[in-house]
Amino acid sequence: MGNYADSLTYNYLGADAPPTREERIGACHAFCGSCGQLSGGIKSGCAQLQNRKFSQSGGCQLILAVGIVSSFTNVVMIVHSPLGCCSGFVGSGGLRKTMRASKGKPSEDFIWLHTNMDELDVVQGGIDKLRKAVLYAESEYHPDAIVIANGCVPGIIGDNIDSLVTELKDRTAAKIVPVHCEGFKSKYVASGYDSAYHGVLKHLIDPPAKENSAIPGADDIRDIKDKYRISRTVNIFNVGSNSNGDEVELSRLLSAIGLIPKVLPLHATIDDLAHIGEAALNVSICATHDDYLLGHLKERFGTDYLIDTLPIGIRNTNQWLRKIAEYFHLEEEAEKLIAFETAELKKALEPLKASLTGKKIFVGGGETRILTTAEFFRSLGMELVGVKAHNVDRFVEDILEDMEDLELLVEVGAGQPAEELNLLKKLKPDLYVGHLNANGWVSKLGIPNFPLFGQTLNYMGYSGAFELARKAAKILKNTNFVKNVSANVSLPLAESWYAKDPRENIKEAVNY
Repeated sequence: MGNYADSLTYNYLGADAPPTREERIGACHAFCGSCGQLSGGIKSGCAQLQNRKFSQSGGCQLILAVGIVSSFTNVVMIVHSPLGCCSGFVGSGGLRKTMRASKGKPSEDFIWLHTNMDELDVVQGGIDKLRKAVLYAESEYHPDAIVIANGCVPGIIGDNIDSLVTELKDRTAAKIVPVHCEGFKSKYVASGYDSAYHGVLKHLIDPPAKENSAIPGADDIRDIKDKYRISRTVNIFNVGSNSNGDEVELSRLLSAIGLIPKVLPLHATIDDLAHIGEAALNVSICATHDDYLLGHLKERFGTDYLIDTLPIGIRNTNQWLRKIAEYFHLEEEAEKLIAFETAELKKALEPLKASLTGKKIFVGGGETRILTTAEFFRSLGMELVGVKAHNVDRFVEDILEDMEDLELLVEVGAGQPAEELNLLKKLKPDLYVGHLNANGWVSKLGIPNFPLFGQTLNYMGYSGAFELARKAAKILKNTNFVKNVSANVSLPLAESWYAKDPRENIKEAVNY
């Protein structure tokens, strides 16, 4: 996987917007077949050409982009679009407060405005409304940054938000950040992450100039201290699905081998972002989220980066730790830590194995997270009957090849609940671990389940592995809730749909 990341180039900041993921790395968004077929199809490029005969809504770039930039401290978000594009933000304020509280950060409201574009704006353009919104945000809230999330409608009619940013930059103390997340451009919803980081890289990462001290020799001492600190600092790039428990656990592991962990960019201040280049190594938690950011930081600051596995379960946590330790020549320290943590964890997991061994499990969600989570549950003796990924790209080639069962059923599709429910009804897993949006549907099928990530649970590292196993054992202990849900609430799908083979819904097509 690291080799694939090394083959990519990152030099897109001269453009107003990033290329789509289809253009930049290629991606599969429609597949249903075996793990072996998918692995081969990704290599040959055939998997990237598949499409669906019947497709449901597959997510929106704007939601993912806003999820990143709206987490920053003291920013105002302006959504430039018709009002309907904001419907997904109703619960975002509560989520932001929960996340900040869990990290010990001061409570702060999620302030977002919208330009409420209407039919007249589609004809005459919406720039005037956007200009008023930016100036209103500056005068009313005095933020450190004003982020403009550009929706599909202004993208289609050609509103030039970058020219507006140039026009207004001397009239606001806040930095203005345009984010081009027009969803119609890409079927790969994760392109929204690139859009967010494109804006961040161009407008928010601005290293401050050093101030010289009047005390003789003080600057030299400071520079020596800074050089040592940076030589031991590891930036851990968090994602929206990380809990504070995950961040604490991963920081604990790196501290234990003598490194200085720094978690960002989500929930960072603008000042934190300005110092993002002060690290010896940038470590990705998930390539789907941040390869675009890490690649550009390498080009700009020369900071090496590591894009490897996601530290979920014993094997992948060990691998994650070893890769980082190898970079700093701390292999001996890492092996001691791994031996201790693994022994303690296996001892703790032993009582839970009895209720998990032999049970069938299905895992759905982001590509790297599902494959590492599935590997962990399989290591506990559970039978993995299938996985579903939102999208699949070459960043998970190695993980696919490491899967022990090449005949394992893999579905690829962002959203697509009808297709997934058809699969689940046929596979009949004892436990479903999946993305937050899927658990409601799965409950109606009577399948016990819990979410693939959450703000109050720890999923990563050694403590996360124990929490995952304990959660699964607890869910399987009493399944009456989903049985009652299934008996009293039906799904809006006809029996004739369930009779079809889900693979029949996939067809080869040009990916545009």
